[in-house]
Amino acid sequence: MKEIYKLLENNPVIPGLKGDEDIAIVEKNDAQIVFILYGDVAKIEDIVDRLKNAGKTVFVNMDLISGFSSKNEVMDFMKKRTRVDGVISTKASMLRYAKSIGLITVHRFFLIDSFSYESVQKQLEISGADIVNVVPGWPKVVGWICDETTKPVIAAGLVCDRQSVIENLRVGAAAICTTSHSVWDM
Repeated sequence: MKEIYKLLENNPVIPGLKGDEDIAIVEKNDAQIVFILYGDVAKIEDIVDRLKNAGKTVFVNMDLISGFSSKNEVMDFMKKRTRVDGVISTKASMLRYAKSIGLITVHRFFLIDSFSYESVQKQLEISGADIVNVVPGWPKVVGWICDETTKPVIAAGLVCDRQSVIENLRVGAAAICTTSHSVWDM
């Protein structure tokens, strides 16, 4: 795990890929970590392979892959059939299983109200996730989560300009993930 934490420290801007056209851009980009935010069961292996061949550390948001269910067998597929480094999900039990089979896990939280905010610690206890992903990347809320956990926090969602990247890193985020190409080379 220390390796991934060091990688986050050295790569605070993570490109979020939302289409095949983004792959060609990040293949030429210096970013070492990428988040795949699209795809389907038939193509995910090829997408991961292409990025791994470009030397990237690859995480797949399992909730956004068409054709996958919320069952542990999906994590077995990812571990056995792809070269993915880690997975992202909002589902605590799936993340717990993914971690048990050796995948790096990122627990994604949509913090839109006090109920969702107050459930973070309980959900993290269930998932045992390695990394916390806070959406949207509102610096005040990201700072609250950073103060409450020892796990690295990645801010995402609406982090689309230099100012929001800097503000999130200033409040304690280990990194940010963005689909905004203009920020990828920061």
